Amino acid sequence: MHEIEINGKKIKYELILRPVRYVRIYVQPEGYLRIVSPTRNVRPILKSKEGWILKNLEKVEKGKILASRGFPLFGKFYEVWSCQRTKIFTDVICVSNLESLKRIIKKELKKKMEEIIEKRAEQIGRRPNKVFIRVQRNKWGSCSSKGNLSLNITLAALPEELLDYVITHELAHLVELNHSKRFWKLVAKAHPDYKKKREELKLWWVIVNNNELWKKILGE
Repeated sequence: MHEIEINGKKIKYELILRPVRYVRIYVQPEGYLRIVSPTRNVRPILKSKEGWILKNLEKVEKGKILASRGFPLFGKFYEVWSCQRTKIFTDVICVSNLESLKRIIKKELKKKMEEIIEKRAEQIGRRPNKVFIRVQRNKWGSCSSKGNLSLNITLAALPEELLDYVITHELAHLVELNHSKRFWKLVAKAHPDYKKKREELKLWWVIVNNNELWKKILGE
């Protein structure tokens, strides 16, 4: 891990050398940078992007604070108790073991997903072949060329409007596999504020990946 100082703040970064055209900077939910670059000389580029880097690192710090508030489930933060039986109450989640918690989360997520898919698939004009709920480390969801949706179990952390957006996004890929203008027009029909929701998802990604119980569910 390397380190650079920007505006008096020491920032760690991981450098990955690849034959890419442009240097890519990714702010990781843990609070460091991942740099994909064709050259080792990335410091001038990092200095030129210091405003963007600091702004996004502030979001990470905000997400870390929120992650410590409790276990996020469908946009609400719950206090977690260790109990003999796993059950969700108004403000508390009793957990006996991780597997039983995962089963309950998947059941509740599946129910909400089916309702959203039914509504949005009719709007978009396409239905998925199969839908899978999986543990995924790098994305909220994906759509295959066979018309299958793979959705991350961590979607259960999100408020319902963001869950709706992610599912709509993946359903739109049944029509357009890339992020073309046509694709975004399809998404905008259901979510005209999709740009705002995309920004909100970045914060929730930090929250999930810094929440201790979600990290255990993800096998970290």
